Amino acid sequence: MPQPSIPYACARVSALTKGLLDQQTVKRMADGTLEDAMRTLLDVRYGNMPDATAADCERMIDNVRTQTAADIRELSPKPAITDLFLLATDIQNLKVLLKARLLGTVDAELQAGGLYEREALSRAVAEQEYHGLPEIIRDALDGLERRLKVEVEPQQVSIALDRAYLAHALAVAGREKDEFALTYFRALCDFDNIITFLRMRAMGAPREELRTVLLPEGGVRLSDLAAAYELSAESIGHVLAESTARQAIATGLAEMQQTGNIGALERRRDDYLLSLVKGRKYDVLTIYPLLGYLFARDREAKAVRLILTVKRNGLDDAVIQERLCELYG
Repeated sequence: MPQPSIPYACARVSALTKGLLDQQTVKRMADGTLEDAMRTLLDVRYGNMPDATAADCERMIDNVRTQTAADIRELSPKPAITDLFLLATDIQNLKVLLKARLLGTVDAELQAGGLYEREALSRAVAEQEYHGLPEIIRDALDGLERRLKVEVEPQQVSIALDRAYLAHALAVAGREKDEFALTYFRALCDFDNIITFLRMRAMGAPREELRTVLLPEGGVRLSDLAAAYELSAESIGHVLAESTARQAIATGLAEMQQTGNIGALERRRDDYLLSLVKGRKYDVLTIYPLLGYLFARDREAKAVRLILTVKRNGLDDAVIQERLCELYG
């Protein structure tokens, strides 16, 4: 295997990106029939399944995500940083597994493309043994298991794992002195803390419960959020002053006010985080093109899943236009 280096990694990724579905191809899939969409995927060898049918959608996506994660891990000269972004898939899988165990669900649908084998995560949750995971995440899971023995609280699973994941990501980014990763994960904390703040208020939850569900602090101070709990959404702009994502959050809040739907703020979050990566896509002497390729494959998978699901189930194609995310390219 070649020794990882930034020029070598960027050259390889440049070649790999030629295999991505572009915006025009995705639009053609969205506008055509189910058969048209599948023919397009087979023509570009998506998922390396030449005899695939629409029923094989998840297997095709799994194959692509598995290969993408393998490529990133093989090529990355800074695995401490690129692993943080792959780890997000493992965190999602841990949530699914824990909730499935608590609710007695037999089949848990897990995503490919993380740092850990899905079978290993399944075994860890079944045995309640997490020694192979990063320390912050392992400690959070051990504490969560102790609480769940007293009271079954599926909603606490996501809170505990998201908080631990982002605390770990911020700690690693700080230790590695990676300003991009710090900016990215702080912005993610800020967006999600604002979203949680708004949801808690909409539910009529008491202010005292807010701190129990918030993520680590990014640029938005948690104390400022608590102090603004009784203020209207239009009046909380001052809490955003120290966030690098303040303009994007403010825009999302304004869109939410117009539509009455918090989904507007969530979409603004996803687009903003993507923009951070896209803004570095041509920095060929850094690892950021690798992250760009990872994000591109993730967006592509969501588009493929959405289009095939809508067409297989005979839903209105307007659903695709409503939910289709911007692609990376």
